[in-house]
Amino acid sequence: MKTEKYIIVKNCTKEELKTILNDWLVMYVGSLRSKTIFEIAEINTNIFALKVDKGIDDTVFFYLVNYCAYPIGFKKTFVAEGHTIATKHKTLLNKNIYVFNNERENEKDKEYDNVWITTEENETYRFNFGGKFKKMDFGYNYKALDISILPIVYEKIFISKDELLDKVKRKEDEKSRRSIAKRFKIISTILFVLIPLAVLINKHFLRFPDEMLIYYCSALVVMWFIFDYKIFIDSKRTLICLLLSLLCVVFGINTKNISMATITTIPLSSLVVLWAGNKLLGTKMGYLYDKLNRLFILVLIVFAILVSIFVFNPVLKYLK
Repeated sequence: MKTEKYIIVKNCTKEELKTILNDWLVMYVGSLRSKTIFEIAEINTNIFALKVDKGIDDTVFFYLVNYCAYPIGFKKTFVAEGHTIATKHKTLLNKNIYVFNNERENEKDKEYDNVWITTEENETYRFNFGGKFKKMDFGYNYKALDISILPIVYEKIFISKDELLDKVKRKEDEKSRRSIAKRFKIISTILFVLIPLAVLINKHFLRFPDEMLIYYCSALVVMWFIFDYKIFIDSKRTLICLLLSLLCVVFGINTKNISMATITTIPLSSLVVLWAGNKLLGTKMGYLYDKLNRLFILVLIVFAILVSIFVFNPVLKYLK
């Protein structure tokens, strides 16, 4: 018992507990060893014992107790009680501890990112997830784990950290794709409406120089392309961006200032550079973007300008 960590979860089904554990593992994969084992067994109807891997340290164990009580995505809460001997924090070291969520106090203070801990000496502490212990003036009676109620046979759940990391990455990629798709739909719609509308309003009402208006519209498109470069992974979105870039070029052709009009080819050249970068570099594109940040953005802009100067601008001048 001295090296074991148990969590008793009440008002819970086996499927719910497995879901809770799986979601927590995804969140705290960085705290796991390469191979981790959890065990689940039913004590009574809707009451389960979760035997936690011995490699999980006390702090992470506290997080798990809290998450079992207040899991994300559930419309209800659960009763979760942890039992172990503390092996990490000096305040608790080598003491039998009872870990629980004080629902009454949490509701009063609207704080759920903490656990309450009572030692075998009936000393009570509140441990918040900023890593601080606070000894409470009032105490709760220590509640020892009744070993006699523990099941003999457990269902073992083997966790591979590498497999879990792959799962986390796939989940993050899927979330990123959904976010990009939603953002693309909103921004592209706004720009397709905004650019012609701005030109139309300016022509009939405001009377600002067309060249400046188109310049700002083109700059806005280029900024979007560069900061949301992953849109060019998808061929359909690339085609829509191509139409948007050509829209800028069309308005550029109709301006009187040739030098200012040539700036409107930069959205098109940015598209070519970013599309080619995604095709040639693949996932390395994102790595370079994250690591080099502003320098990489500057390089992309320089390449786009060069493509405009030596490829698209001569064509535009010919059309003018």
